[in-house]
Amino acid sequence: MSDFDDVLVSRADIARRAGVRRPAVTNWERRHQDFPGPVVVERADGLGEIEVFRAPEVLEWLERRTLPANARRSDEPAGTTYGDRFRASLGGTRTGALLKAVQHLGGPEAERFRGELSVAEYVTMLLSLVYVRGCRPDGWTRVTAEANRYPVPHSGELLVRLLAKAVEQGLGPGHDELFLALSRKLGDSRVADTIRLLDEAGPAQRTEYAQAFEWLLARYGELAGRTAGDFFTPRAAVDLVSKLVAGEAQGVGSVHDPFVRAGELLSAASGTVAEGRQGTCPPEASGAGVGEYPLALAGMNLALHGLSHSDLRPGHTAPSAGLGPPGPPGFDRVVANPPFNARLPEHPVASGHWLYGQPPRHNANFDWLQYVVASLAPGGRAAVLMPDIAAFSSNPSERRIRSGMVEDGAVEALIALPPQLFTTTSISVTIWLLRHPRGSGDEVLFVDARRFGSMVSRVQRALAQDETESIFREYESWKAARTAGRPYPGTPGVSRAVSLAEIRERDYTLSPSVHLSSNVPSDVQSADPRELNALAVRLAELHGRARDADAAVDELLRRYGL
Repeated sequence: MSDFDDVLVSRADIARRAGVRRPAVTNWERRHQDFPGPVVVERADGLGEIEVFRAPEVLEWLERRTLPANARRSDEPAGTTYGDRFRASLGGTRTGALLKAVQHLGGPEAERFRGELSVAEYVTMLLSLVYVRGCRPDGWTRVTAEANRYPVPHSGELLVRLLAKAVEQGLGPGHDELFLALSRKLGDSRVADTIRLLDEAGPAQRTEYAQAFEWLLARYGELAGRTAGDFFTPRAAVDLVSKLVAGEAQGVGSVHDPFVRAGELLSAASGTVAEGRQGTCPPEASGAGVGEYPLALAGMNLALHGLSHSDLRPGHTAPSAGLGPPGPPGFDRVVANPPFNARLPEHPVASGHWLYGQPPRHNANFDWLQYVVASLAPGGRAAVLMPDIAAFSSNPSERRIRSGMVEDGAVEALIALPPQLFTTTSISVTIWLLRHPRGSGDEVLFVDARRFGSMVSRVQRALAQDETESIFREYESWKAARTAGRPYPGTPGVSRAVSLAEIRERDYTLSPSVHLSSNVPSDVQSADPRELNALAVRLAELHGRARDADAAVDELLRRYGL
């Protein structure tokens, strides 16, 4: 029961309290069959009847509608709903107590509460608790009842088992190993205190659970440093990728991520597409992941974002290891942040997606790129994060695959991001925008955003929201110019549309910096390909050794509390 059970509101009241114009309410009522129905009451002045709405029903409906970024006020964080505005106008509050409790546990109190747990295990426990509290109320009741049974509960192991059971009921069997280590390392009082602190936060809206989950994922990246690469994509890349694939959302029925990590890309892309579908059912979300942590976390993340029926399955670090592309009709949208420069399996078992040739054994980058293209439905589009080297590698196999993708019309655009966005590598990364092959290529858009962003820590760079919007506008402006049948002027030093003929002249080099630099030699074939390929292989090896060294340093610093 809420404080607003007896409150009735008119259409004008709804518009004012939700912060929209009056016609927007009429539009909601006309277009959405699930919009609350009006009730007829006598006018206060006795002059006839009037249609009004029950405030709790309107609030429940508005809670499902997230404010678009361009409609939020400066004091409204991402994830704010029209329902938050409506409730506040009626005297309710959006307390944020759950998020504050999570930030307390994951911030200054992390070391005290995690005990012998590793960073990954501790954050996994917090993420699991947020998921159970938000999506499995019956399971949460059992967990809190046990935590409050005695001043000091008799069994931390029992609490973890109850938590594991609740997760299993939501995500299905197969996650037992996720909690086995927790039950051996958690002290009784620590886990009970953690549960009680989260429970005392009081009621929370669905968006707050999603925000708390996302905050914990970002916090994990900060705590675990370069060892966080198993399941983490930086927020700047997530936001940009989700915007880039959300166009023409009304026709999008499926979104897929073949290397789902913690579900951050898949949940954001699916959510952005759902917003564009304007109230119709959300797209089908699916993905594949490697390891217990990523798959479990992805399932929790998606459920907290309203995608509880997502299809998540075990996957591989290289598609040719057995991740065969789906049959017809394929996916409408694909997003992916696959492992960089992974090796192909010694004996590939799936090669049907090699539409443009076999990738080199030492590098699965083009195994992934070809898999994504082969996974797209007709008219489908994709955004894939790749290390810069994939765009200019002189390896003969990779160059041949690049040429085949460009000539077949599968490559739409490449966007070079700044270095140090990722916790796992200091190298810069490029977004490949791909599409279902058209049979022939024309022009490719290149955007160079390497100079964007600012350092937010000693080792971490971030993109401001206006910078993300600026990058996205370059892509949108190029698409608008193509639709109108006019040449795209581009932005000097930032973006340029390059013809297929020029790409051929540059031997299918797809590095944005090459095509946007005014002093790049036109004869890009003058260097010895064998020498360039050897340097590329050596560079990949050095990056791997650097990651290992950084991880070892991070572990030593954490051991000494630094």
